[in-house]
Amino acid sequence: MWCITFHVVPKPATPEYEKSGGAYVDCWLLYAWEDGAEHLARYEVEKEWIIIGEQGRSWIDFKDFEPGDPDIEYFDQAMIDGGTFVYNLYPLKADDERDEDFEIENATSSDRRLLRNDN
Repeated sequence: MWCITFHVVPKPATPEYEKSGGAYVDCWLLYAWEDGAEHLARYEVEKEWIIIGEQGRSWIDFKDFEPGDPDIEYFDQAMIDGGTFVYNLYPLKADDERDEDFEIENATSSDRRLLRNDN
């Protein structure tokens, strides 16, 4: 199973736009091929969010979990449903939970959430 994590901000026309500054979304996908898993993850996430950076990806197997690891529930649910998306939201007023600087050079948007450079 692939787990791909994106840093995202809500699209302006969505309910989360007025409530959340952004999120880190863990996409747990039961998909054999990495590029297929990424395509599916992006497709689902981009329905209501704008991806501004990828935070990581890895192939996860049941044996990779330590006893009591809370993430096993997401793995198990993805095994049943084929995929699970876990959004870890941060507040509207926060730059982000890691308090990193925003890059505003060459920015084309006035929305501060879109000016982030994670790459």
